Amino acid sequence: MIRVLLLEDEALLRLTLASTLPDETMSVVGAFGDAKSAVAAAAETPFDVLVTDLDLMQGPGPNGIVVANVVRRTHPEAGVVLLTSYADPRLIGAKLNQVPERTEYLRKQDVLEIEMLRAAIRRSVRRSFDADGALPAVELTDTQIETMRLVAQGLSNAEIARQRVVTERAVEMSIYRIARNLGHSADATQNTRALIVRAYYEMTGSGSARDAATT
Repeated sequence: MIRVLLLEDEALLRLTLASTLPDETMSVVGAFGDAKSAVAAAAETPFDVLVTDLDLMQGPGPNGIVVANVVRRTHPEAGVVLLTSYADPRLIGAKLNQVPERTEYLRKQDVLEIEMLRAAIRRSVRRSFDADGALPAVELTDTQIETMRLVAQGLSNAEIARQRVVTERAVEMSIYRIARNLGHSADATQNTRALIVRAYYEMTGSGSARDAATT
């Protein structure tokens, strides 16, 4: 029996997963809406796999990657499944090397039935003893993704340059390369920044532009 510890800050989704995940092969030993409660439970409750949302938006606090690393320090053998709307963990400001080894990365949009999540949980258990799995990564550099985030926040080129401690020309070139890598040509008929913002929110799984500073 695989014992699952669940961290999901959206109440309805948390309740849904807690009720539908259990079957003859696995059980949910705890379902929590905040990082502090999940970490406390991990210290006291036997479990095999942590299933956590990546972006814990309900109030300030650590994201799912931070929680997974904290849990892994005391439970190095535990499986980890990051369940998220984000196409790449760098879209919330994380680095790929911060994601714990042997982590399953599953986009919520791709989960068409509960068995897909169960399969990811089972893989995470096997990977506790096998080779690491590859994380999905958007074909953009860390700097380009950070620039996308700042553009999505509404910062001007000058403001981005000050924040990144580079020249405005460097920001302009970065935006040009981002647009090119996304398959858009920068010309007078297109609003390049608007295309980048739209692409950013598509990658984050958001249907509308929200404050990127809180993602």
